[in-house]
Amino acid sequence: MASRLFFFGRTPELSFVEISSFVASMNTIRKDIVEVAGSFISNGTNLTDAQCMNILGGIVKIATVLARTQELDPARLLSHFELKNKVVFALSGYGLDKTTITRLDQEIKKLFHSSHISSRFVLPKEGSVVSSVAIVKEHVEEVVIVKDKDGYIIGKTTAIQQFSEWNERDYQRPYVDPQSGMLPPKIARMIVNIGLGRDSRGKTLLDPFCGMGTICAEAAMRGVNVIGSDSDKETIEKAQKNMSWLLSRYRLSSSIRLLHADATHIDEIIDKKTIDAIVTEPFLGSSRIGKDEQINRNKLQKIIKGLEKLYIGSLKCWTLILKSRGIVVIAFPEYAVNTGTYGVKKVIDRCETLGYTKVLGPIAYSRPQAKVKRLFFVFQKKI
Repeated sequence: MASRLFFFGRTPELSFVEISSFVASMNTIRKDIVEVAGSFISNGTNLTDAQCMNILGGIVKIATVLARTQELDPARLLSHFELKNKVVFALSGYGLDKTTITRLDQEIKKLFHSSHISSRFVLPKEGSVVSSVAIVKEHVEEVVIVKDKDGYIIGKTTAIQQFSEWNERDYQRPYVDPQSGMLPPKIARMIVNIGLGRDSRGKTLLDPFCGMGTICAEAAMRGVNVIGSDSDKETIEKAQKNMSWLLSRYRLSSSIRLLHADATHIDEIIDKKTIDAIVTEPFLGSSRIGKDEQINRNKLQKIIKGLEKLYIGSLKCWTLILKSRGIVVIAFPEYAVNTGTYGVKKVIDRCETLGYTKVLGPIAYSRPQAKVKRLFFVFQKKI
């Protein structure tokens, strides 16, 4: 089997952890590209590139490795394209400049012309990489060139992230609330995958702070049993409408239960030791915290103390409903306020006494210029 290149999106650290859940080993080419020589396995099955792309949230492109070379020869690059009556092609360069890509495109076009083949190349609008939108909408055949320490890796693009479907689940569901800073579906899928691992068969995933159901939706797309709960009844009603839309739109048969419940007492309505994974973004504090430049240190510390009490109470409760070695993937806030950073350090320090082993973290995620950063942690229940 030829090795493949996996290209990460805007959150390479989280993407790396996600793909690590499915492959035995990989070679890091750059911080945003890894090479996988073995199989990509999910639920005991070796997946095609298209199937991989349907599962992963943090991968924007997959390419099969065709060659390694010391020099970029236009004739050799041309040989990787399918020769037909008309060719629409593109080169994307990682570690190369746009000038080099443009020159190679022009030389390849001349070679096509000399062979009496009509061709058109698509240039990157910015930088040296052609966008996924252009590749899909213009039906482009793409060859990727990755600068490596030993020369260049040449690959052929085999799968592109289905950006239209991700956008649909983000913006077209019945209820969205961009003001609340909800997780994007791609990030939700990544942490769901981290929580479930390579074998999700028969598993049950819980989001005890489900909000309008983004994490529940992405877990349902993986075909697992899903339970979501929230302390706000109106929010649960909106989440229910979002789940109904999802099940209808994607013709899913996943089991989804939505409950009105407090995360610190959810053991009262969920049976003991029945949950395989808890994946959640809990309440991160008022949305005003990051916007209020006048907030003082004492007030912020009181807010953090309240959040720590909530998180510790929740983690204690969850040990009762998690199976042995069950996984928790959770986001904690880190605030960048008044030239300082503040977080819920007490929760991390106490995870061992609460009955968990810290497996990973912190893995940072934030939108550009955000004052509140999410730090993802992975805990495993000890017994």
